[in-house]
Amino acid sequence: MRKLILIGLVQVLLVLAGCGGSSGSIATSTRGSGSGGGGGSGSGATGPNVVAMTVNAGPDGNQVDTPYITVTVCQHGSTTNCQQIPNVEVDTGSYGLRVISSVLNSSLATGLTQEADSSGNSIVECTTFVDGFSWGPVKVADVKIGEESASSVPVQVIGDPAYEQTSTANGTTTSEIPTLCSGSTTGPEEDTVSSFGANGILGVGPFGDDCGTGCQISSSNQLYYECPASSWSPGNPCNGAAVAESAQVTNPVVYFQTDNNGVIVQLPAIGSSGTAASASGSLIFGIGTEGNNGLGSATVFPGSQNTGDVTTSFNGQTLPDSYFDTGSNAYYFLDSSIPDCTSSGSSSSSWFCPASQQTLTAVIAGTGGSPTSQVTIYVGNATSLFNSYPSNAAFNNLGADSGNQSSYCTQIGASSGPCSFDFGLPFFFGRSLYVAIGGKSTSGGEGPYFAY
Repeated sequence: MRKLILIGLVQVLLVLAGCGGSSGSIATSTRGSGSGGGGGSGSGATGPNVVAMTVNAGPDGNQVDTPYITVTVCQHGSTTNCQQIPNVEVDTGSYGLRVISSVLNSSLATGLTQEADSSGNSIVECTTFVDGFSWGPVKVADVKIGEESASSVPVQVIGDPAYEQTSTANGTTTSEIPTLCSGSTTGPEEDTVSSFGANGILGVGPFGDDCGTGCQISSSNQLYYECPASSWSPGNPCNGAAVAESAQVTNPVVYFQTDNNGVIVQLPAIGSSGTAASASGSLIFGIGTEGNNGLGSATVFPGSQNTGDVTTSFNGQTLPDSYFDTGSNAYYFLDSSIPDCTSSGSSSSSWFCPASQQTLTAVIAGTGGSPTSQVTIYVGNATSLFNSYPSNAAFNNLGADSGNQSSYCTQIGASSGPCSFDFGLPFFFGRSLYVAIGGKSTSGGEGPYFAY
């Protein structure tokens, strides 16, 4: 759901692109008083580098397979102008902290420092996810997650009305949001809690900042823009901007004093029904930096230095741009033999709806072809699951059609055919999955890598 698509570039050399699923079709499932399965038990991890993480229905009561934590955001340099923000989605498929503008209280909203270029223009970002886009200014904040703190972190405030002005002349309305951001290929704007499904999102993927050197050397990245601070007009528009890596929206973890080389996502197993009302786990900071975050017997799968991705063999295909994404609420892949819910009589087109639960096998390999791991995944009938358990938010057997991957694969320099398998949140249940940040040293070697 939340893997960033940073159009036309590749991380480090250019910029990372990605794809994921959509949470939108869950709206077709009515939530009521149904029951099925209790909440999953927690991981039991404790320590100053651990924060509680919960899979629940979210702030709008309509989400599935979405993990949330609470994040504290402060005005830079202040210990009093702070706000705890609950229901922040944890996303291993994107990078950096983004908060919905309407969630911020007025004191904090005005206290955050706006990033600006040398001419005083505001730096504003267009963040494109696979299911839509978010637009808003980049500001500097201090961030605290659990007992870990980060200072002077560039964050995005999405949906800030000060940067969504419009002008109407001769019957034509022009928006401050550039058409390269809001064009028909990017999907709908997701700048509210209801459209986003969260109060914010914490991207803890296998890189630190969200763009890399590509956005530092080029103003045509379609991601960062310079906007007039107070005098926007169609004749004085927002223009593409080259932004130094240090000023790009960045994962706060890399700013921690310690425990800054990656994260571990721990979630409990789901019972035999494949679903639970909720699930409680942990987000653990650092890899091999404390007594509670060692690799143990986990296998390290090196990721691509350009994309962070690993390789999956599935249905006779080699998919070199596969990834593990807590921001995707299902397994997203192509398999024409599994009917989607539209063909099964539902209006929910992306979910898979097989007649009976499917047991599938995939082989995951690190970059270069080793090591390898054969995994079993389960894909149930989404319509039946949602109707049978309308109040449940945790499922280990949701699958969905990833759709035509040609555009995404071409963006990242892969073949025009299928190139990715998205191991969404269902894959994380019953596992401790490690995400090592590129360029950071860990007990398992230098990132980027995944391990479980």
